[in-house]
Amino acid sequence: MDERWSDVRTPDGVRLAVREIHGSPAGAPGLLLHHGLASSQRIWDLMLPRLARRFRVVTYDARGHGRSGKPSSGFGFDITVADAMTVSRATRLRRPIMAGHSWGAMVTLESAVRHPRALAGAFLIDGGVTALRREMTWPEVKERLAPPHLAGMHVEEFRRLIRTFWSETLEVTPDIERIVLALMHVNADGRIRPHLSRSNHFRILRAIWEQDPMALHARLRVPTVALLAHRSGDPAHAGWEVAKRRTAADLHRMGAPTRIEWIEGIHDLPLQQPDPLAARIERFAGAAVR
Repeated sequence: MDERWSDVRTPDGVRLAVREIHGSPAGAPGLLLHHGLASSQRIWDLMLPRLARRFRVVTYDARGHGRSGKPSSGFGFDITVADAMTVSRATRLRRPIMAGHSWGAMVTLESAVRHPRALAGAFLIDGGVTALRREMTWPEVKERLAPPHLAGMHVEEFRRLIRTFWSETLEVTPDIERIVLALMHVNADGRIRPHLSRSNHFRILRAIWEQDPMALHARLRVPTVALLAHRSGDPAHAGWEVAKRRTAADLHRMGAPTRIEWIEGIHDLPLQQPDPLAARIERFAGAAVR
């Protein structure tokens, strides 16, 4: 599996760090992957060896994240969707499947609605279903979903934090530690700073809070699957579980074309269940791409 990195410029001049994965046979279908809020394209790394055998895969750091440019504007869905389409065109993907995780699922949903002829299908990974404003007011969102204060922490302290964060749900291997460390800039004295600034984090949260997923699902014209994570017997996540199941029932009642699937696991499925998740994408693509 070979990687080729390049910089792609958006119409408003933001540089996006793009990675093309080579290893699939000629003529393989395209797969465009969009990570979640405060994440990076490295979250797909555990899935890439398998996906690259079946797809021509393209990943990228969204604006404000990872190795991409850090503007102070342009975080609404009109711009983030345009960024995704720019990456798709620049890498010569032809009607790819687009898959997104969390916030990336929301960008994927918006992309499918706004540009149905540009995508063969949309795969939403634990996101793009529940309306956040149905669950919380904007002041509650700012308080409860604010990013942690990590700037200035020593990288070794952050490593210890990584090892304890998923202690009951995920084995933190060296690969996972490397993926999480990619979210941070480490300066000369070993202090970290998140690549996504706090102000840009809130700008994206505001766009998420304002999105109306139900209205978008009603407008879908491309094959779409929403794969939702659930955790049996976990009272700490019971509220989100109820919200997702209520929304899934609402989508069914309104006759939305989206197919809802469930998988046992945590929100960070690309880290916890890379092979099962890749298999689900492969199965979806087999039905969507004819």
